[in-house]
Amino acid sequence: MRRLIYCSQACQDFDPDLLVDLLRQARATNERAGLSGMLLYCSRSFLQLLEGDEDALAETYERIRADRRHTNLRRLLDAEVSQRLFPDWSMGFDHVDDDELAQDLPGYTPATSYPLMNPDLITDGKVAESLLTLYARNKIR
Repeated sequence: MRRLIYCSQACQDFDPDLLVDLLRQARATNERAGLSGMLLYCSRSFLQLLEGDEDALAETYERIRADRRHTNLRRLLDAEVSQRLFPDWSMGFDHVDDDELAQDLPGYTPATSYPLMNPDLITDGKVAESLLTLYARNKIR
């Protein structure tokens, strides 16, 4: 089993209806592929963790890479893992606001553009994995 974490920048702000549509599609696609994970959205930036079979992950990542709704895709982590962080979630989700992100991410200031993909905040895959692990332990969506 593999875990993949990436970040990207939305080409436009996603209003709540667009986010719900995106989440609905992701959950259906991930269920069919046997993937689980978590998606965070904040200030036109995405941070997503996907986990499951290597081939299903590769296919899903290629589809994500080709999606024109976002840009500046950056793979943060691609690693073999022994167990899932989100075994029961085809796609957990949170639309994080500035105050909440400031509590969870050291060094975050609300004026930061695209915070979930900012390399000064999310320096590497382990930082991203630590942030997402907080959701695995403390949030139910």
